[in-house]
Amino acid sequence: MKITKNELLMACSFLFAFIAFALPYGYMQTFLIHVGYNGVEIGYILAGSAVFAIIFQLIAGYLCDYFRTDKKIYNIGMILLIISTYFMFLVTEQEFLFHLLFISLVGGLVRSVMSVQDAWCLETDETCKNHYGPLRSLGSIGWMIGSTLGAWLISTYGYDALSLVFCVLGVFNVMITMFMQDAIKVEKENKEKISMADIKLLFSNKKYIIIVLIFLVINMIAAADQYTVVNKMYALGADETLVGQRWTIQAFTELPLFFAGAWLIRKFGDYKLMVFGTVMYIIKFIAYGVVQTPELIIVAACLQGITFPLVMITSKTLVDENTPIQIRASGQTIASAIYLGVALLVAPIISSLLNAMIGIDNTLYMFALSGLIPLGLAFVYKQMK
Repeated sequence: MKITKNELLMACSFLFAFIAFALPYGYMQTFLIHVGYNGVEIGYILAGSAVFAIIFQLIAGYLCDYFRTDKKIYNIGMILLIISTYFMFLVTEQEFLFHLLFISLVGGLVRSVMSVQDAWCLETDETCKNHYGPLRSLGSIGWMIGSTLGAWLISTYGYDALSLVFCVLGVFNVMITMFMQDAIKVEKENKEKISMADIKLLFSNKKYIIIVLIFLVINMIAAADQYTVVNKMYALGADETLVGQRWTIQAFTELPLFFAGAWLIRKFGDYKLMVFGTVMYIIKFIAYGVVQTPELIIVAACLQGITFPLVMITSKTLVDENTPIQIRASGQTIASAIYLGVALLVAPIISSLLNAMIGIDNTLYMFALSGLIPLGLAFVYKQMK
């Protein structure tokens, strides 16, 4: 199969962007623990990052469609992320408001830049859109490399080195985009720029709303994977190296289904894949609750190879199917702001409350049980014309 120039450049963009993203985002929680914050303070700071993720994604998608460019908005976001990451790791003493601000900026900007990059891939041309899964797999490879690199940098040189390497990679990412084709935007029939009236079209579409709600609950479960499971690993005696190994192994297991994504959608359809991915999330969280060593948690985490690629790919295709063509970037980033941003905001709070009330293992079982909600909503979606 011949690889087009657009595909090659998009693949490089995903690879190096995710190497960079893994450094600050994958180690935000361990950095806060290293500085000395307690669980409640960390919860507040991570909640702040979720709020910023919601706000930034809502703004970014609208700007992409309003100015008819994904490339420029992506690069502005990346530059702001470089600056924020530098300041985030600058202070290694407990300065709560300082870390609340800059970790919120980093968390929000990473999610926003990722969302714009996904929308950009879907809007570049039909080849990139049809091969989104394989292209996005380069992001998983990048995350795997970045997680391993981050663990080594922290153990060898400390968090200052993490900041420096990210800044270099961030600048390199911006340079790559100089050679990339911008997104192809479809104009409105009257040639006017989009307005808030166009955005309201999204929320008059009941299928769009149902899809967003489905992925909101699924991503609340996925967010618990990021926070509650890490807390359990630390409670069982894990260190930053083991946490980094978990990130790396999870990213590695994602590759096969990302590469097979286009074929799987043609074979089974995105609806069935979404349902199957949700069922596997339930099984994974039951396993997290059962196992009682950090090493076995990593084994259970290998189910990420099924859950994340299926949910990631189908979230993009199902949202795209239910979005008016002239506001495709807005449709993607608004959906992502809700099902990722709100999930990252609410899940740590719910997780902390449940941990205090019923313990970590029972919390994991509760998140597994919550997987029945998106399955019910998926049935409702299937019945809609």
